[in-house]
Amino acid sequence: MSGCGCRQSPIDFGGHRPTGAACPPVDAPDCRPAPRPRQSCETIPLCDSAPYRLAATADSTDPTPYYTIANTHAALDPAVAQTILDGGTGTFPADDGAHNGQHTWLAGIVRIDPASLRGNPTDVMVSASVHVHNDGPSTACRLYGRFALWNGTAPISADLLGPPDLPAGGDDNGVVPPTTVPLADVLAGRVVIELNLETGNDDTCRVGPKQWTVDSFVLTVRASAPGHGRPFLRTTCRDCDGAVTCTTDHLDGSSTPYAPVPPVVPAASCQDGCSIVRPPCLSTDPGNAIIRGTDGCLYAPDTPALDPSPCNAARHTTGGLLVPGVELTGLAPGGNTGLERSVDIDVTGTTGCPERWTIGARLTPVSGFLNAERQHADLLARTGIDVPIPESDIVLPEAGVYHIDSDVRYALGTATGGSGYIIGWLRDETTDTLLTSFTQIAVVNAARQEQQGGTTHIMTEYTVASGPRTVRLHLMFVLTGGKVSDAEAGGTDSNGATRMRFLKVRD
Repeated sequence: MSGCGCRQSPIDFGGHRPTGAACPPVDAPDCRPAPRPRQSCETIPLCDSAPYRLAATADSTDPTPYYTIANTHAALDPAVAQTILDGGTGTFPADDGAHNGQHTWLAGIVRIDPASLRGNPTDVMVSASVHVHNDGPSTACRLYGRFALWNGTAPISADLLGPPDLPAGGDDNGVVPPTTVPLADVLAGRVVIELNLETGNDDTCRVGPKQWTVDSFVLTVRASAPGHGRPFLRTTCRDCDGAVTCTTDHLDGSSTPYAPVPPVVPAASCQDGCSIVRPPCLSTDPGNAIIRGTDGCLYAPDTPALDPSPCNAARHTTGGLLVPGVELTGLAPGGNTGLERSVDIDVTGTTGCPERWTIGARLTPVSGFLNAERQHADLLARTGIDVPIPESDIVLPEAGVYHIDSDVRYALGTATGGSGYIIGWLRDETTDTLLTSFTQIAVVNAARQEQQGGTTHIMTEYTVASGPRTVRLHLMFVLTGGKVSDAEAGGTDSNGATRMRFLKVRD
């Protein structure tokens, strides 16, 4: 600074000049003595240490490690979960009896872009919010969900959704407040967002299934490091004796004051646009032998770590790591088939170092088909009673996921007028497990004579942990008014048959 009030102007920063600041510069024509003290002002760029936002996403993952309610959980479809975690709209479907419980879950691993790190922070602050809407048809009971942040196997912040009950059509919001977690845990994929909602029958309230619409998910991750916060301008004014008369901080030359977060450093130290020193990304694969030492450096073993199992054919040699070659014999297209399964393996060799093989396989899984060769069961004689059809039994021979469907043949009628309906369902007789909810097979509601017959389809997908399992068709007739003269089903007649089919779709 030279002189007092001698046409000095504030320093420009980024093309901006303070206007209307609390310490405006004085545009004096010269330095002649004045009846009152003059002042001169200067503006310099600085950086504070305010938290800055990182580029962050949440990747859908298996929510099983975050189940905390015994026997009452099912995983949301991963594609739907990712849509929600990307900020879109997704549906938690109402429980249709496919799982024994009340809650459906999603989980998302918090990821950050290391390129967005500035300075050398050791911790970050994670926060999130989400909106849920109860589509009904039932009320959500008491504590009907949770929105939580986990680090490893422990929840470190949780927002319990409810109480009170949330009726059909109601809305709620889950909030994870800013929570400090180690940066290393985020980079290692240990920090997870979890959401679960009550989608089924509650054992205490008995309120029935309900569907949810979930949207407006927002994930925010912030970090802070000295001098890597927000750039701002500081205007300092001094009198003719050099004493500071006032100091004002502002962001972009406006008159709005700004309160910087200490410590404050010169802008030249902010490192904006410079190469940022940040920890490299390390694979979390259990086989990764590279580790980070307590001094922050990376360490790798001198030689690759080999499993000492005698089944491991790889060996250390003086020339390096030796992996034995592979010789394929006895495989020919169409040559590997059997009665229970059909496997056709094609092997095509190509030259190279090492030699490469292209292997393709086609698998015909276990399946079954059955016609219920029996007369229809007289359901009218056992109105309102569960009538099992043993002739419909199919046996699922092994563990796996099966597609099961049934064609149920029926006859239903009234001679003088009446109303009622036939329902059916599939049950695992081995474990006494319900495969499907009740399906309406046929219904009659006539003021006078009416007779009908036909076939109705029941279909489901069923997961079997071990086999064999016996699946059986069950039927029931329910009278609702008047007189029904004929209600029978589950057999074969001249116009059709009751059939059972199964097909294993995956292990």
